[in-house]
Amino acid sequence: MSAIELNVSHRGTTYSLSLLPDSTFDALPACLEELTSVPPSNQKLLYKGKKPIIGDETIIDAGLKSGMKVQMLGSTTEEIGELRNVEDEHQRKERILRERALKPQTKGCRTYNIHCHY
Repeated sequence: MSAIELNVSHRGTTYSLSLLPDSTFDALPACLEELTSVPPSNQKLLYKGKKPIIGDETIIDAGLKSGMKVQMLGSTTEEIGELRNVEDEHQRKERILRERALKPQTKGCRTYNIHCHY
């Protein structure tokens, strides 16, 4: 059995991979995680001839062939954490603004500093 050669691109970088045809499909996302730090749960793989993947199918059963180009979409756990932090901060600011809007407005007292010279 000759190896299946794939070219996987992710964010402008192309990775050349060589997998055995009888490797399970799970080997591909695991290998890509090592290269890109994107966990398999965050990966979306786009390629022609894609078939539904059931259980521990092989690379061949998933429709992958040597020389295919695969596009990977996905973010690292760190990037998702940063996005969540930004979103949490945005929600915190929105909550503060809502709370301020609900508080009754009190009119402040003005004080005048008058200097009289006689």
